[in-house]
Amino acid sequence: MVFDSRFSSERLEQLSVLQRRLGYSFRNIELLDTALTHRSYANEGPRRSPHNERLEFLGDAVLGLVLSEQYYRELPEANEGELSKIRSRLVSASHLAKMARILELGAYLHLGKGEVSTGGRHKASLLANAFEALMGAIFLDGGYAAASEFIQKLFTREMDPYLDFKSQFQEFVQRTKRQIPSYQVIREDGPEHQKIFEVAVSIQGSEVAIGVGTSKKNAEQQAAKNGLTAVQSSWDGQEVEE
Repeated sequence: MVFDSRFSSERLEQLSVLQRRLGYSFRNIELLDTALTHRSYANEGPRRSPHNERLEFLGDAVLGLVLSEQYYRELPEANEGELSKIRSRLVSASHLAKMARILELGAYLHLGKGEVSTGGRHKASLLANAFEALMGAIFLDGGYAAASEFIQKLFTREMDPYLDFKSQFQEFVQRTKRQIPSYQVIREDGPEHQKIFEVAVSIQGSEVAIGVGTSKKNAEQQAAKNGLTAVQSSWDGQEVEE
């Protein structure tokens, strides 16, 4: 761990606590401190200190790449528009601020007196920027592998629910028809290591839609997506069946 005399023992303890919360130990603690330093604090100091804007720029790119790779691999049936939609939501300022609050970054920010007095530790924009800067700091400190591991662990539960079509379809059918959709594999093609599955989704024994995918799970999701499209316009707004 590298640090210089500009860190007080209190600050070092704060950063130590934060690293335990993050589950990541910095080799260069200065990167972590810089990621948490707002321009207002740097400008008020006795000497111009580095602030987090450059790390924010880098972290934005790292975060976008890691999430793009993650969901490209995890959602092989999603098209470009769907992947762009999920990434856009996950990297939005409001969502990054939420991630920062989970990590309690606000308590560790270096802010100028004006920002402190106006509630800067709770401002979504400052928290989102600090979160991006933290991603940049981890990338510089540990490389892409470290940043990717950290981001994926943190965002594992953030899979955009709009892509979970099975849940959406079931909720819609239960609400409108008080039925539960059923799925059945109707065809398998290709060699064992490159199978293509065709799945039909039915309601009360009537086939509603078909989905195709490289696994049964993906095919079911596609069938549910197609089923939702097929029935939503005709069923939406109907009274719940008794």
